[in-house]
Amino acid sequence: MSGSMFSTGVCMKSALSALLLLPPACVAEATLGVDSATGQLSFRVVVPPVIRVLQVTPVKDGHEYRIWTNTKSAYINGREYRFSRVGEHTLKVPLSPKGLYLVHGL
Repeated sequence: MSGSMFSTGVCMKSALSALLLLPPACVAEATLGVDSATGQLSFRVVVPPVIRVLQVTPVKDGHEYRIWTNTKSAYINGREYRFSRVGEHTLKVPLSPKGLYLVHGL
């Protein structure tokens, strides 16, 4: 039992020694005579397009849709609808013989 613990300790020391020989992933360097430091950090946020149908009202020759979208355009039944801003909008969509399909704009 103590032999296996000894060999595990030797393996751990070997692994740590090998890690110390590798170049570090992040390095800070101090230089004589320099009293400032600079750095840069950036973030990137990716938001997928969303169309949410809030209400559907049947009207003559189609439907009226109250939708919320985080894009400025949407394709509904092959027709592009453009909006001046992101948010809630009301659309009148004529009836389609094949049914309704939505495609969000990118």
